[in-house]
Amino acid sequence: MDTLPGDAPVEDWALSRLLVTASRLVEHDIAGQLRPHDLTHAGFGVLALVHHAPLSQRQIASATRVEEQTISRTVDRLERLDMVRRERDPADRRRFLITATPRGRATFAQATRHDLAEDALRDLPEAETLRIALATLIRRLGAEGYVPGHEPSRPGPDQAGRAGRPTRSSTKSGAGTGNGRAPRGSTD
Repeated sequence: MDTLPGDAPVEDWALSRLLVTASRLVEHDIAGQLRPHDLTHAGFGVLALVHHAPLSQRQIASATRVEEQTISRTVDRLERLDMVRRERDPADRRRFLITATPRGRATFAQATRHDLAEDALRDLPEAETLRIALATLIRRLGAEGYVPGHEPSRPGPDQAGRAGRPTRSSTKSGAGTGNGRAPRGSTD
């Protein structure tokens, strides 16, 4: 990547600038991967959260850090594409759970089968150190359970060293699940 005239070399940038720039480059590549599947970043985020288990719109909005109205529009679009469906929550008939359809799960699997960021770092000995550092940053900033979730083919981040440490969800409610989602049976 070339810097603009008068700009510092990339290696001298502040960490925040490095993270934002890397994130934007990865997002751009991901957008290209999602486009053939009729997915947006927002739709991908919803599928990432519900491809294993249904969640309420409130839980999805909380995990993605957006308003419920925004998630509602995203879910409407995914529903029209037959990637999710709304189902009454058997534990609370007043609310709906968002469930991935077989098409939604297959689309998510297709969209996550190739990771361009992994490819870019494949031959670097520091790649695993970077992964651990980013996971640590995410945990410390309180974003566990945040989109995009775990891909079906990759296990979640190592849970070592986290026991007994309160998560953002547990400190807010007093008894969280540690995954950013409300405990089963909680009302939305």
